[in-house]
Amino acid sequence: MSLLLNVLLSLAFAGAVGGTLQFWRAQLDAARRDAMQALAARRGWALTETGERLGRAGTLRLAPRGGHPWTVEVRPKDGPLGEAVTEFETEEPRWTGGTLIVLAHPGELPALEPVRRERALRDLLGRKVGRLSLGLAPVAAPSGVAALADADPARRVDLPDLARAMAAWRPAMNGPRGIPVLILTPEGMRLRLRHPLDRAEPMEAFADLALDLARLIGPG
Repeated sequence: MSLLLNVLLSLAFAGAVGGTLQFWRAQLDAARRDAMQALAARRGWALTETGERLGRAGTLRLAPRGGHPWTVEVRPKDGPLGEAVTEFETEEPRWTGGTLIVLAHPGELPALEPVRRERALRDLLGRKVGRLSLGLAPVAAPSGVAALADADPARRVDLPDLARAMAAWRPAMNGPRGIPVLILTPEGMRLRLRHPLDRAEPMEAFADLALDLARLIGPG
């Protein structure tokens, strides 16, 4: 009888702890959502969330209510091999003459044979951007950043200016996932992080970095 009582008490305790954790998580999620809504209201941005179900995160989207159009999206994993990302995107600025990838990186990109180079770039940039980078070649870049391009980026951007702006970023995650990756193509500009930003303060810093980079690149 005492054994059964102990089992029942253990189950009751586990249920109470589980309920407390769920409540705490719900409160934390609500606080983060409120902070994000407050950020959007203060900056004049629109905040939307779509696709959330059964406690699983959906897509969070920020966009300005007026002026030059852009978006920041926090997207969940899109499959077993996918990864959650935070990405700023705008159609302007763009580079009609080529494709450029710039990332905050403390050294030159490795000069490896094709197979090893592909693996290294995929590990550094993620699968999707890694595939995009395969047609690009490393180019000379200032200390603190590495760059890949299929044409001379000096025709379109000032890499030292971009390097200084990207050096101000304070990663919320160690390793390659915390590195901001700038992508400039004929279709527009993107700034990408390989992890989701779910708090207002780093989200604002990320959006400001992206807007600063867009201003530095300028129309063209």
